[in-house]
Amino acid sequence: MLLSQGRNNVAYLKVPQEKIEEIRQSVNIVHYISQYVNLKKTGKNVTGLCPFHQEKTPSFVVNPEKQFYKCYGCGRGGNLYNFIMEYEKLTFPEALKKAADFAGIVLPRPQAADPQQVSLEQQLFSINETACRFFEKQLQKEENADWLAYFHKRKISDATIRLFRLGYAPDSYDALPALYGPELRERAAELGIIQKKRDGNGYYGKYRHRVIFPFFNTGGKIIGFGGRKLNEQQQPKYLNSPESPVYKKGNLLYGLHQAIEPIREKGYVFVVEGYFDLLRLVENGIRNVVAGSGTALTETQARILKRYTREVYMAYDGDKAGRVAAVRNARILENQELNVYILPMPEGEDPDTLLLNKGPSALRELIDKKMLPVLFRIQQFKREHPDPTLEIKDAFIHEFISDLASFNNTVKSGLYLHHLSEQLQVNESMLVAELNRLRRLYFRQMKMRREAPAAHADTASTTETPAEHKAPAESMKRGIHRAEEGLIRLLLNGEDALRKHIFEETGSDLFENEIYRRLYERILEYFEEEGRIDIHHLYESAENDEAFRQTLAALTVDTELIETRYADDCIFQLKKWQLESRARELSEQLRHERESVEAQMHFTLELNEIRRTIAALEKAWRAKRNPAS
Repeated sequence: MLLSQGRNNVAYLKVPQEKIEEIRQSVNIVHYISQYVNLKKTGKNVTGLCPFHQEKTPSFVVNPEKQFYKCYGCGRGGNLYNFIMEYEKLTFPEALKKAADFAGIVLPRPQAADPQQVSLEQQLFSINETACRFFEKQLQKEENADWLAYFHKRKISDATIRLFRLGYAPDSYDALPALYGPELRERAAELGIIQKKRDGNGYYGKYRHRVIFPFFNTGGKIIGFGGRKLNEQQQPKYLNSPESPVYKKGNLLYGLHQAIEPIREKGYVFVVEGYFDLLRLVENGIRNVVAGSGTALTETQARILKRYTREVYMAYDGDKAGRVAAVRNARILENQELNVYILPMPEGEDPDTLLLNKGPSALRELIDKKMLPVLFRIQQFKREHPDPTLEIKDAFIHEFISDLASFNNTVKSGLYLHHLSEQLQVNESMLVAELNRLRRLYFRQMKMRREAPAAHADTASTTETPAEHKAPAESMKRGIHRAEEGLIRLLLNGEDALRKHIFEETGSDLFENEIYRRLYERILEYFEEEGRIDIHHLYESAENDEAFRQTLAALTVDTELIETRYADDCIFQLKKWQLESRARELSEQLRHERESVEAQMHFTLELNEIRRTIAALEKAWRAKRNPAS
């Protein structure tokens, strides 16, 4: 079996899955991590100072029974292999060998990868390459001269067109399918180059009358395409390849293949929003530049950048959306320990227009004015609110400090508070006290999830948490989410009889939180297929879903309150919440349907039925909790 684990595929190393499991089970994760972290027993778990970020209070937890770790400060977590890869900066094959050496297990000698798997990948690359060459040739044809002129009018040279292999997709339904024989068309459809007709008879080209931007992996292979519309009637503006075995949107940084060496030479990288922003910088001799494949950067993209540099200059658009995106993405990059600066782009400008209208000197001026994200954010607030009311100022400070509460680098957090104090004339010690309060609340929220949701039953229908109890947005959950979280923890860590009880009483429709719903559905699917739960298998099967994996790791480490009564409390709260949500909808409809007696009667009857159901549900729940009464 070709080994494929976590975020890394181990090409050219053939190791049986049984051997991978044998190695993992042979190494006690507590013993391994103890080489680097001073761990102390705390109940069923062991805790210590996190090795991934600076902290004074231990928030790093290892569960010896489940063999998982989780830091409630920086959010990192996973199994043995993840720890080795994260801490020692190794690929999966290297981590596997490290674990095998620790366990005294000899790995099989490297072999050629599974020919079928290799040939599939090569086949997909070949299909993309065929399409890319087609698009390139079409752009150079005489009948398509207008679309080559489209690039020339935007001051994109032939040299840059060749470097990035830009092209044109003609306005034809049949041209792209004709490139492939019958045996390859299904694969081409999977890659989003062509699409099957609704009647199932044949295929048509998805890219029509668009200029084409090929996506490269770091090795220079074509992994996908972006197509920009050429008239206003077309939708969407950009048509991008779907995810495939060779293309993951959250891993792509457009232009990285061409920028790797320039980034290493310069020691820093520009990050821009759009293709034309990037091409404009390249036209001006600036090659150390990449563009995100969407508005929001991902943690994976940040980690990829970190391989090549530690310094990032963000040259985002000068409108409000660009400024907001710059601040948000700067935080993602900073959490990967990158040094980030934001270039204060003038209002209404972007890198493309700035360089076209004012030349390279204008960009150099912006580099000289580069700002730390914290100062940029404060400056934008002061620009938008030159004379803020007390309420507006307080809301901004609270939002700012709430973001810092989950920030990985505590030293930077302190420096940022100092800047906030100076710029907004606020007592620094008060800001420090508030940050510490929110940090304690943040850690408490992360660690005290074991609190039974029954304690919150009376407030389950409340849509807003009282302000004095609010922590950073990502750590705050209403009662409904706490109940969902409780059920997932029980499904992961409970006995089979408890799992069956939960599955009999619930369905995925009760879950509001998307990650918890996905976890519920995946656990149910696995339990029905295997008759048991293997947490490590569930974890590894979600290799491209980091949120899924981190949530699973967190709920696996925390294993308290594994009992039927707790499950029933969670189930009660979810069912009650669903009924109350419907009751609120009906009440709203009644207010809007005052003119119709028939509608009023219909909604009133349903509302009364829901209220009777809620009363019966509450009565049954009280009877379970107090059987003697």
